Amino acid sequence: MLQEFKGWWELAGLPKFVTTLVPFLLGAVVAWTEKHIDVLALIISLAALFLMTAFCFVLNACSVYSDLRRRGVSFRSRGHGLADLFSTAASGRFDALVSGKISVERATAGAYLCALLSIPLGLILQFWLRTGRLTLVLGAFGLLLMFSYSRGPKLSYHGLGEVALAGGVGWLTVFSGYYLQAHEVSLKPTLVALPLMIEAFKLKLLRELPDVHLDGLINRRTLAVRLGREKIIRACMPLTLVTWASFLLLPPLGVRPFSLVVLAAPGYFTLRSLVSIRRGLWRTEEGLERVCRDAFTGMILIPLALIGVFALNAIKPL
Repeated sequence: MLQEFKGWWELAGLPKFVTTLVPFLLGAVVAWTEKHIDVLALIISLAALFLMTAFCFVLNACSVYSDLRRRGVSFRSRGHGLADLFSTAASGRFDALVSGKISVERATAGAYLCALLSIPLGLILQFWLRTGRLTLVLGAFGLLLMFSYSRGPKLSYHGLGEVALAGGVGWLTVFSGYYLQAHEVSLKPTLVALPLMIEAFKLKLLRELPDVHLDGLINRRTLAVRLGREKIIRACMPLTLVTWASFLLLPPLGVRPFSLVVLAAPGYFTLRSLVSIRRGLWRTEEGLERVCRDAFTGMILIPLALIGVFALNAIKPL
């Protein structure tokens, strides 16, 4: 049982949870700058989001692994990766399944259990803590989006996974974090989330590049498969320019310009990623891993930096 639990957490990929939890906190902080913050509602909603994130990541890993097995791909555990798959995205991703720590069936059952456990938390938020009429609607939409990514409509198999991820990670998390605190619909969290949405979309495109061959084997028609590596790489610079142009929407929202200095942190890693691309490092496995690592760091630092921006703006000038 303990071994299965450890295997399940390996599949969940705990460090990746920052991609949903941090943007959700950003939305809550934006609401806090306007009103007080409900700490209990924040804790319970973070717990619900944690369970939903685990549901998404484990279900997706099991789906891709099962499809690869059906295509006859043989796996051999090598401790922290797969001997047959020389992919920065896939390396180590399925090791818990390959090594026999947990079966696909048990892992999938654990994923659905997480989704079920999140439902009573949603009920508590809406009917006891009165976080708003859309609370359960937002939660249900999130679960549906997570399920549809790799099951049912299989959005990630039809060139829609990138948009789904950008919408879910980049917008829905920020909007929900705001709504559950402010209890109202506003355009503000959407404008704040716009840079993160674009960067999440760009990062997803980059992270698909190592898996082009594997995705092709299981007919997973991602945008990287459809467009090819060269076009994806050429799209990175324009997407980055749009991301940083969208930060210009912050001052009209009442953000004091001096606070934007904290955006230098994500800007540094984003620039490093672009420089590596410009030098052609993406053409090698090691180089592409570096490009993706810097792009990911830049992306996740955006909501962290924006939390700092809004926290600074919450401090009243003397």
